[in-house]
Amino acid sequence: MRTFVTILIASAMLVSVTLAGCAEDDEDDGLEDMDSSEVLEVKLGFDSFPKMYTCEGENLSPPVEIVGLDESVESVALILEDPDAPRGTFVHWLIWNLEPPKTIPEGIPPEGEVSEPVVAVQGTNGFGLIGYYGPCPPPGPAHRYVLKVRGLDTKLDLAPGSGRADFEAAMEGHVLQSGEALATYGR
Repeated sequence: MRTFVTILIASAMLVSVTLAGCAEDDEDDGLEDMDSSEVLEVKLGFDSFPKMYTCEGENLSPPVEIVGLDESVESVALILEDPDAPRGTFVHWLIWNLEPPKTIPEGIPPEGEVSEPVVAVQGTNGFGLIGYYGPCPPPGPAHRYVLKVRGLDTKLDLAPGSGRADFEAAMEGHVLQSGEALATYGR
């Protein structure tokens, strides 16, 4: 009986360590493994979201500066997410098929296919809406918002309004460069 209990405890510890390793892998964005030429510098121009870019303001998409895009990048995709949301990571913006820009302008309209001020396709966010919907955390501590930018070797064959799972699946195997920016917002 004692041997059985020892094996059971050892098995439980192994499962715990394995699951902890999997959880860390889920959080890994792969930037640590990238060559320096593959890492993009992404700038929002603020550390805390100004109200104009939130649900309490005009809810405009913010300008994004991207430094270091390689000539081989065919298109840019990005996702803005809140990892501190009460029910798990929450998507605020999915946009793809941007011509490789140095700056993405503010105020991209919430439409599936956009032609002004840039040409792009947008997906459905966690609110069930197409396009950008800014930070809108519940009252309490500030949340972190992570903007992930990907330089791709192709344009994505993905329908407007697609969700995060399809967005990530479409990018698989096409990411040439990657970078991110972080800003906070609290109410």
